[in-house]
Amino acid sequence: METVIENSGNASRRSSNLPVGGSILVVLLGRIGDVIFTLPSVIAIKKARPDIEVDWIVEDRCADLLLDHPVISNRIVFRRSEYQSLVKKKKYRAAFCLLRDLVMTVRKKKYDAVLDFQGLLKSGLLTGLARSPLKLGSPSTYGRMKEGAGLFSKQVSLSDPGLHLIDRHALVVRELLGDVPFTREFFLAFSEKDRNKVEDVLNQKGWGNKSSLTNDPPLILLHPFASWETRQWPMANFLETAIYFLKKGYRIGVIGGGGESQWNLLAPFRNFLEKTEKSEPDINTKMKFFLGELSLRGTGLLMTRSELVIAEDSGPMHLASALGVRTLGIFGPTDPVRLGPSYPPGSRSVHLNLMCQPCMKRRCPIGTLCMTSLSPEDVIREAEDLLSVPLEKQDRYG
Repeated sequence: METVIENSGNASRRSSNLPVGGSILVVLLGRIGDVIFTLPSVIAIKKARPDIEVDWIVEDRCADLLLDHPVISNRIVFRRSEYQSLVKKKKYRAAFCLLRDLVMTVRKKKYDAVLDFQGLLKSGLLTGLARSPLKLGSPSTYGRMKEGAGLFSKQVSLSDPGLHLIDRHALVVRELLGDVPFTREFFLAFSEKDRNKVEDVLNQKGWGNKSSLTNDPPLILLHPFASWETRQWPMANFLETAIYFLKKGYRIGVIGGGGESQWNLLAPFRNFLEKTEKSEPDINTKMKFFLGELSLRGTGLLMTRSELVIAEDSGPMHLASALGVRTLGIFGPTDPVRLGPSYPPGSRSVHLNLMCQPCMKRRCPIGTLCMTSLSPEDVIREAEDLLSVPLEKQDRYG
């Protein structure tokens, strides 16, 4: 039995690849932003074909985003952190066993289609190992599959290099199902446990009294961390931006995954609080750190309580934008057209227009001028303009 999706000349042919009650394997291990960019395509597949089961291979560092998500039938979680720890300790046999178990899980089930949304060697190998007669790959960030990933699947062609990555992934959906609706719909499955955890953390910091939330000063969240050194806006600039909005009457929350490196980077913030506390004893009630205290979903819920999130090109920036929170992304070496905050009018990027941008490089031979020359005044101006944008109530977080 076959399901025919209309509105496309070859839609019925494509849809015939997927029998009623069929199954799809999504191969997208991480990072956080990549999972967020891919989820709208998976939601679109389930909306067009609710009979299809969708399994997803994802790394543990991103798996929280997909927990209990109604469009995902089964998360296949690769315990990347454990694997790296075992390799570091030279426990190669145990590390091999983790990889073996992942491969056995992937090959246990025969799928009607496998979709590689990552387009790298690791996703290509898993796509190749999966059992399916149909394997499609996204043109992804660079417009092509890299590291030999294209050997294991058919890359969907990219006619418009200006497409955002979310819309590039949608090309895979249309190759699979035909001309089905695609609206970039995004949502997560937050639980009561998630909400209670956020409330507990806020209570510990003196910000959690639900009855007084409407009377509290508005909240701006900063995520001043990046995975590439070239994406890092100077911490002193983040601090100057924070001080400006503190003086405007906002509360400031600094969010991050935690760890020694992030705490070290925040030395200018800690020094400011220590110095200011002498003349302004209540400064610690106006600025709080949320480092490593919340899961990804918990961080998302905290974001929904804020008026604005300011972040470099990072997973949390994309999470805030996808959840419908006002989001200002600070961009340097990466391309805001393809990779920027993707849900206007409430999200946008701020960046210079140097001749070398976007270079997409993790190292810069000239000192990352695209970030160091971007002033706090530039960011503050965009942030204030964004704060004036009215937002409709979003239905992306239950």
